Amino acid sequence: MRAERWHIRGADLSAPMSSARKILALVVAMVALGSFSPVDASTASTPRAEHKAPGPAHPRTRFLDQRPVHRQGPLAAGQDAAAPFLTRPYWNPHYVTSVFDHCNPDYTQDGMICEDDGTVAYRSNGVDPSFSSGYAITPGGGDYLYYDGHNGWDLALNYETLLAAADGTVNLAGSDPYNPGFGQTVTIDHHNGFTTRYAHMSQIWVSPGQNVVRGQQIGISGNTGYSTGPHLHFGVYLTAPWIAIDPWGWSGAGTDPWPYEQGNLWFWGNPQNPVPWAPDTVTAGSMDGSALVSWSVPRFDGGTAINAYTVTATPGGATVTVGGGTTSTVFTGLANGTTYSFTVAATDSVGTGPASAPSNSVMVGAAWPGQTAVVTAARILDTRSGVGGVGTLGPDQAVDITVLGRGGIPTSGVAAVELNLAVTNAAAAGYLRAFPSGAIEPDTSNLNFVAGQTVADLVTATLGPNGMVRVRNGSPGSLDLVADVEGWIATSAATAGGSGRYTALQPARLVDTRSGSGSLRPGQSLTVAVGGNAGVPASGVSAVALNLTVTDVAAAGYVAAYPAGAAPPLASAVNFAPGQTVAGRVLVPVNAQGQVTLLNGGAGSIDVILDVGGWFSDSSGPASGQVYTGVPPVRLFDTRLAPPPALAAGSSLTSILAGHGGVPVSGASAVVLNVTAANPQSAGYMSLYPTGGDRPPTSDLNFRAGQTVGELVIVKLGAGGGVDFFNGGTGSVDIVTDLIGWYN
Repeated sequence: MRAERWHIRGADLSAPMSSARKILALVVAMVALGSFSPVDASTASTPRAEHKAPGPAHPRTRFLDQRPVHRQGPLAAGQDAAAPFLTRPYWNPHYVTSVFDHCNPDYTQDGMICEDDGTVAYRSNGVDPSFSSGYAITPGGGDYLYYDGHNGWDLALNYETLLAAADGTVNLAGSDPYNPGFGQTVTIDHHNGFTTRYAHMSQIWVSPGQNVVRGQQIGISGNTGYSTGPHLHFGVYLTAPWIAIDPWGWSGAGTDPWPYEQGNLWFWGNPQNPVPWAPDTVTAGSMDGSALVSWSVPRFDGGTAINAYTVTATPGGATVTVGGGTTSTVFTGLANGTTYSFTVAATDSVGTGPASAPSNSVMVGAAWPGQTAVVTAARILDTRSGVGGVGTLGPDQAVDITVLGRGGIPTSGVAAVELNLAVTNAAAAGYLRAFPSGAIEPDTSNLNFVAGQTVADLVTATLGPNGMVRVRNGSPGSLDLVADVEGWIATSAATAGGSGRYTALQPARLVDTRSGSGSLRPGQSLTVAVGGNAGVPASGVSAVALNLTVTDVAAAGYVAAYPAGAAPPLASAVNFAPGQTVAGRVLVPVNAQGQVTLLNGGAGSIDVILDVGGWFSDSSGPASGQVYTGVPPVRLFDTRLAPPPALAAGSSLTSILAGHGGVPVSGASAVVLNVTAANPQSAGYMSLYPTGGDRPPTSDLNFRAGQTVGELVIVKLGAGGGVDFFNGGTGSVDIVTDLIGWYN
């Protein structure tokens, strides 16, 4: 936002200038007429005569509405700057014809004019031949400053609407009995020690004693009183005692010649329209027949609360309006295959501000829906050893990961990948964020960590236009990053056949070595028959979605998960440290018999718990339904910030997801969420399951007291499109839930 200053000092029309500039200067000179508004610095009861200008002030056209903001200079001894509270008392920028004279704003002719930035004009430098109180800034110059003794700001408003500069009560609406030269005048007491004046009006639309709000229309500027042309004299006063001050304060060198100033009283240091600025950083993400549009709140809200945002799509011009408390919306009714951009404008009680810059362009429905192909886990990045060509990540550093053509991922037809991301050797607490390379970074996170922790999470990451995934280290310290690929999701153009279609199940427990086969020793493996159990069919299955929990850990290590009978991969599903209980979502292909193998890659014994949440079809399945639709990550709720409250021990929370965040009102069978447990008061676990179903004896993430831990969860939707969250701890826990995508 560029600064607003319109000091229109005298323009010497006899000096050489272009014809266009002469015309501009002449036109402005016709409408920019000075006003002469007295003030008594010691008492409000002493009337003074208004002086009338013999001719118009000639504007210096290079001083318009774009002068840089002055920072507040020294105040008088013992003074503190007052809080800014003013917005423009009119709409949009206008020329200024006369400034506040800091040398002597009481009509005592002292032969000099001092502007708020320290500029001084002297009578001895030369007097405007058409106005004896306008002085030249340089000796013999025609660059005049107006005017000696002026106690406000004159603006060239040619019969235009005037606005209240802040909330307050009207004290005067009519002729000022002490200063009739002001003509028809309104004064407003703002109940903060300041009063504003609007003088020379042609129409008044308020009455004494009336309460007004910021931006309320109070009348029309005019040419009443001692005035030679339509304009606004805007003045600011200390209410008690009645002393005129400059709302710009003083930014010149040394001490302000006028000892009563209170600092710069304008919001953001310059006059602003009383409507919100444009929202910042508008982003859009493709969905099926719709787009998720997100934005950040404007840096200035107009001085009042924002009550609505209007989102406009291009092409077409369709709009969606949402409440002022939200910063994202799903824009529906768009045409798949069409490229759109979006603008957002904010509205307050006064009106609607300017539209934002356009968002990034997105082709709606271009990448979704698609089928999922699960592969045996393969390592494509390890900053510790240089796999992937990247070293240790520094603070706030991002890396673009090449996935196409690596680890079983094809070179084309890929919309997103399933990555198991692990952080180790973290020097400080922070978070990891994965998003399409080249896209604007979202506000969501994928996993959280503390210094020294090794932690992993499965991430469904959309590819950028360059076919890469960007991962950012959101911490003030360095860390090592490991990425294992577990699968990929096809673009809609690559979707065909019956393979890779997902069926969500009521979560069920397959294995718990604490009560079954016994702990796994170092290097020991366990083969689990998934096909034919817990709702997974005995045939037609290519892969399964499992939640793997490791507990009773004797030494640091990892668990690898892979199809039974295959060689163990150089990739991990879950990493752990001694004494930890840690869980991780894993997608694993099954062998012909529907089996998977778990390998303890640690140096000590562990117990493992394995829960199944769904399965993927092979090529023998029907070529319809059950495909994945990704959405740009969107936060559904955060109990730390707003209702619902933290989840109490042993209680559950129902969240209706159908119709929210990009999930359709009907037709969705399951959702993909990133769920984070924060501020747990005790150790425990969280289970997610379909609303209306029985709570299963399974868990999705485990936590210790005070630990923040996240987990990717694929969960079936229940009654009404809902999911239940159960806190299995003995203390309360906050829940943060981000939507990643959904299955039809």
